[in-house]
Amino acid sequence: MVTNYLHALTHMLDLTGRLTRRAYWYFLLMVLALSCLAISVDSAVLLSGLTDGTPEIKIGTMTMTFGAIHALPIFSASVRRLHDVGKSGSWMLLNLIPFVGSMVLFSWYARPSVIDSVHGEAPRDRLSRPNWADRTQF
Repeated sequence: MVTNYLHALTHMLDLTGRLTRRAYWYFLLMVLALSCLAISVDSAVLLSGLTDGTPEIKIGTMTMTFGAIHALPIFSASVRRLHDVGKSGSWMLLNLIPFVGSMVLFSWYARPSVIDSVHGEAPRDRLSRPNWADRTQF
């Protein structure tokens, strides 16, 4: 999981190629875990400064820095994931349509990879393993 995270960070300027479904979701899972950690640290630091002690989630410097650092890697990983399912990266503009666009993109991110597309060939090691999501192999 950490290797997928580091791979996405090091390839944040690469909008070409493909990203497998597993690598994409492991990357997002790691980003989610680290963002929860950043929010927790910010809340603890900002909460200790309050005199009344009311618990609430605070967005501070660490969370904003984390979001700024990871905005481009998330975007490029999403574009490469769209390439893996045979779509163009310009479909990311669907995010501008509230709720519906995000749901369409989410369903595409969850699809299995296409064998070969304009954006490159699928890695051959994945083709030797059975894809349990594909019902045509039963």
